[in-house]
Amino acid sequence: MTETTPTLPAYDLWNGHATTLDIYEQGWLYAGRLTALDGDEDSWRFTYCSPLLRLGDPPYQQMLDFLNGALPLGEPQTVTDPEMMFGQALLTLFELRPLDVTA
Repeated sequence: MTETTPTLPAYDLWNGHATTLDIYEQGWLYAGRLTALDGDEDSWRFTYCSPLLRLGDPPYQQMLDFLNGALPLGEPQTVTDPEMMFGQALLTLFELRPLDVTA
């Protein structure tokens, strides 16, 4: 079952970064943007997803559309999270690329 929140994007502060949440699939996938608040305002896209998320799953396609071809900045980090399916999540940072808003 897919859940989305009608108020996306959502904003929050986390560890010296502003976070924007653009995709919310409870227990499966969270994706958005991190922006450093240290004066440089560097930004990255991020995905935080269950390791059970697969290519054929609709949220996976949402994630690919959101990333818009962005390349990962390093390997995914495995995070223990009892709120995610399978009790783990993969956190990956990606280069920031503009979204295709013409589609």
